[in-house]
Amino acid sequence: MNHQSIIRKYGQGLASTVKTEEEFGLCLSQLKTFSDLITSDEKIFYALTSPFVISSQRVSLLEEILSKLNFDARVSKLIWLLAKNGRLGWLKELVAELPEVWDREQGLEILEVSSAVELTEEEKKKIEATLKNIEKRPVRLTFSLKPEILGGLLVRKGSIYYDASLKGSLLKLREIISQR
Repeated sequence: MNHQSIIRKYGQGLASTVKTEEEFGLCLSQLKTFSDLITSDEKIFYALTSPFVISSQRVSLLEEILSKLNFDARVSKLIWLLAKNGRLGWLKELVAELPEVWDREQGLEILEVSSAVELTEEEKKKIEATLKNIEKRPVRLTFSLKPEILGGLLVRKGSIYYDASLKGSLLKLREIISQR
């Protein structure tokens, strides 16, 4: 199992215990706070993540930090689990991955839509409705500008790209012409 899929598994574990958007927001905020705290001090980060630090010292430091923070029990348990498995150094990546994991747990499909120009709210709603219909499930869209696509849209779903851009069409045309 690769690094990213392991992080996702931890995220899925937390997301499966959370019932509401508010609870998820609280857990995410607390994990971000803890991540920011340990990464802001090089010595603390080293003490909590290095295999060269005696485990009893690491446990003692972690107990001290967590005792001063009033975290949700699920957050504390996840932090302890990461520490026990020597993966506390991955917390920042886990915090970044959690919103997508939560959305997937809620049945949302996450798609990134890139366009050459800024889209109007009406255009965004039409695109959302179309993609929702295609995916046959709720979608969450993020929009970005990529002037290099010239016109049209580029839609990313995970590692899959759907190219409905002018640049993509021109490249396909060039490929067809070069094969003749």
